[in-house]
Amino acid sequence: METIDITQMCSHLQRKLFEKKGEYHRIWLALQQDTELTAVVRSRQLHIYRNGKKVLVLAGKSAPKIIRKDSICELLTEVNQVEAAELFRTSQSWDGAELPDYPRGRPELVAMRYVFPVGKKLGWHHHDVMNCGVLTQGELTIVAQDGTEKVVHEGEAVVEMVGTIHHGENRGTKPAVLYMFYLSQKGSPLSVQHPEIPTE
Repeated sequence: METIDITQMCSHLQRKLFEKKGEYHRIWLALQQDTELTAVVRSRQLHIYRNGKKVLVLAGKSAPKIIRKDSICELLTEVNQVEAAELFRTSQSWDGAELPDYPRGRPELVAMRYVFPVGKKLGWHHHDVMNCGVLTQGELTIVAQDGTEKVVHEGEAVVEMVGTIHHGENRGTKPAVLYMFYLSQKGSPLSVQHPEIPTE
């Protein structure tokens, strides 16, 4: 491919094309390797041609435009696929204890969002129902009654203890946001509160 004037290209598009983790980087590599392809910058966008026929237009902020079916356009499908990542698959809570059997009867699924301000904690409690969650912001420390601790970082998932007294606290520098999902039954409490345990 002949040299193109990237100075006229949108900065957002440059990052998408030239950075290794950019969503169009594989397309940029294909342009270097396929001699049938040419490209030109127009209106800050990259217009891509195969043997003189336009096949694709890439922009920095707007969606790419597929002009005609071409193998290079298939790379867009690959980078825009829905990503699926398994966060955990386990029969144990974070402390290694085995989870109980499913309760009998009709289940009630509950989703909760908790926001822990910096320095704040949720009081001592235990769960009779299984639950798991994902921390979407900040850092959260879970403390068991026996002193065992687990630090959950942003983006991490956690399977909570069942039947064990514990609490969560934010020792970080920004609010912690936690989404929890409970497998409960109608009328069953999500948690059972306990008096504050004095610390030495």
